[in-house]
Amino acid sequence: MHHTSRTEPISGQLRYERVLGGAFVMQHWSDDHPDFPDALSLLSETQSHYFDVRGIVRMFDLRLDDAGWTMVHLERDFSQRFKTRFEGADALQGTGEASSDGGITWRPDFTITSRRVPEGI
Repeated sequence: MHHTSRTEPISGQLRYERVLGGAFVMQHWSDDHPDFPDALSLLSETQSHYFDVRGIVRMFDLRLDDAGWTMVHLERDFSQRFKTRFEGADALQGTGEASSDGGITWRPDFTITSRRVPEGI
């Protein structure tokens, strides 16, 4: 990940798992930097429920298609949106933006590249 608050890239791990009989996909990530919290999300067809170790809970509207997905969370003081695109079968490219005015204006927040690795590595 390249975050706007850092000059160096941040590495981490991202895992996906079908849970509750396939009703949700659990997304769990941890970054190798103390300023970025470990977190998980439960994704349904239309929403992502986000939880992190700081106790932050957010709900995002989710749109998924064959090209990737988009998530948006709107609040008056802090909003976020993410756009993730599939890059073949084994990679994702994503961008995140943040807003402090309820989504009227957006600023770049981060970019992320995820690559599938075999389990156990």
